[in-house]
Amino acid sequence: MKKTRRKLPDPTHIDEAEKQILEYSRTVKFTVTEYSFEFIVQKLNSDRYYVPDYQRALVWNQAKQSKFIESVFMGLPIPFVFFWQDKDGRMEIVDGSQRLRTIRDFMADKFALKDLETIPAANGLRYTDFSGARQLKFAETAIRVIILDNTTDEVTRTEMFARINTGGTTANDAEIRRGSLPGLFMDLIVDLSKKPEFIDLTPISPQLVDKREREELIARFFAYLESFKPDSAGGDGDIPTYREEPRRFYFTFVKEMNERIAAEIAATGTSPLAAAMKDEFERVLAFVNKVSPNGFTKSETGNQVPRVRFEAIAVGSALALRADPTIFDRVADISPLLESQDFATATTSHAANVKSRLLGRIKLVRDWLLLK
Repeated sequence: MKKTRRKLPDPTHIDEAEKQILEYSRTVKFTVTEYSFEFIVQKLNSDRYYVPDYQRALVWNQAKQSKFIESVFMGLPIPFVFFWQDKDGRMEIVDGSQRLRTIRDFMADKFALKDLETIPAANGLRYTDFSGARQLKFAETAIRVIILDNTTDEVTRTEMFARINTGGTTANDAEIRRGSLPGLFMDLIVDLSKKPEFIDLTPISPQLVDKREREELIARFFAYLESFKPDSAGGDGDIPTYREEPRRFYFTFVKEMNERIAAEIAATGTSPLAAAMKDEFERVLAFVNKVSPNGFTKSETGNQVPRVRFEAIAVGSALALRADPTIFDRVADISPLLESQDFATATTSHAANVKSRLLGRIKLVRDWLLLK
């Protein structure tokens, strides 16, 4: 069977990849060291090492804590812990907070071991129930630590947490942004996510609600809409700042909006930007409620809102309304578009974050509405 020769990539493609690798690698500087359990517990208790807000709600149950302590007794390797040194010299635990909190709580006798299978004789025992020699060996156990330099920016730090988290209980992007980026724009997102009109249009599972999925949808809506430049790409529109790195794109956008709104309020006591964003979001909700019988779902009984579907309908509608406000009264039903093969193809999850597909699904809705 004749083999098909693979077409070699264009040299500019390789150069661009190399450029991005170098740019990113320069943002990550770190040192590697080892600390004993006893040393780390002392630092945790003095608040020199701390768990950031976006990880505080993530807590192992007693069985998982016990399994980790059993692994330590067995002499198994302990994964690296990642710290980031903040501007005050304190250490934020980027990854490993579950392990470190478990070590601290065990040494403080806060839980007894349970459900152990390899060392079942230790079930029911607390730290101080073991011999003095075993306690000392445990306290002197070393754990390897990677310390990120304080020049590592917030975006890189939280992206690293999302990528390297080894704790088994992870925060999602919405939770990380809410914990890492407190501010007035983040408050606006949270407030809008609780609006009854939005909840009615986005029926999702309680599990997704708990994971702040509605906040994620709103953050994406504003990030795409406010970053869209209608005069770019020969007048067809583009999102120039989107480089197919969605986590970094959303994080940077939320941070910038927090700063812009705070600056407006500091200068005048009010934020026209925040008010305009709130009004526009509510107008889009009213429009979708009017023209889409099923809101952002696929059917009357739908209980999920795929992100690609939400982005297409919400951002596409907002762009159309910006270009021609009379659409609000002229268009009565968007169902023919939403039930079309073109829309189904544009909103498949395959390669959803590729820029061309993102722009394609948004513009499909925008252009369909503008032609009505």
